[in-house]
Amino acid sequence: MSQFPVFETLELTVNDAIGVLSLNRPKARNAINDQLRIEFKDAVDYIAGDHSIRGLVLTGAGDVFCSGGDIKGMQERLEQGARAGELGWRRQREFHETLIKLFNLDRPTVAAVNGPAFGLGLDLALTCDLVFFAEHAQVAANFVRRGLVPDGGGMFHLPRRIGLSKTKELVFSGRNIDPAEALAIGLADRVLPSAELVSAAIAWLKECAVHPQTAQALAKTILNRSFETGFEAVNMMGSQAQAFCYASPEHQDSVRAFFEDRDRARSSKKP
Repeated sequence: MSQFPVFETLELTVNDAIGVLSLNRPKARNAINDQLRIEFKDAVDYIAGDHSIRGLVLTGAGDVFCSGGDIKGMQERLEQGARAGELGWRRQREFHETLIKLFNLDRPTVAAVNGPAFGLGLDLALTCDLVFFAEHAQVAANFVRRGLVPDGGGMFHLPRRIGLSKTKELVFSGRNIDPAEALAIGLADRVLPSAELVSAAIAWLKECAVHPQTAQALAKTILNRSFETGFEAVNMMGSQAQAFCYASPEHQDSVRAFFEDRDRARSSKKP
């Protein structure tokens, strides 16, 4: 296992080309404070620039994925008065840039929700391509309990996963969702025993990593835009991406390998 950047609020490890990024504030239930926001940006920038990392698991240290925004930070912002809105807008804009970079990361990502994921914690999980739940995990889009709205991408991701009316029901009520319901409505992609959660996410990413990275990256780019793009435009982007793939060494090598394997198979059958 190689050495990677050391953070105070995160832990990044990489093994067999799969990265595991853990929110690491277990005493604060992995709540997102200003330092974690800054370090999360640095971690995502590092992962995006290291193409030897073929997939990423996002999880939480301890028995909580992420309890949301740090309440102590909210308390401190009460003293900012009229400036709270301006400062909050700047802070959120910077964090949104990081979330967009994670969402568009040119490799598959899995959120391994190992425990409660509330508010911004749920938004963070939904930024990943797939969401795996531990069998005891609980999640909630519970911003309304603090007089807030989802501000980490939840209002983008939730309707695409579970539909508009179900999203409204969860956002307006702020209620908790257990793994069985999350799986039934499409909020979770798999529910697994806690002890198997991260290893299952790593295993799935390793299965993906055997395929050409370029094709996966191009497909992800188009799929991430498909809900906002018409049929004709998606086909146009697909044809442009395919033209690029046709010229890629990965595609050409795979075609040659196919015919070499076929020819060997035929030769072995000859008397």
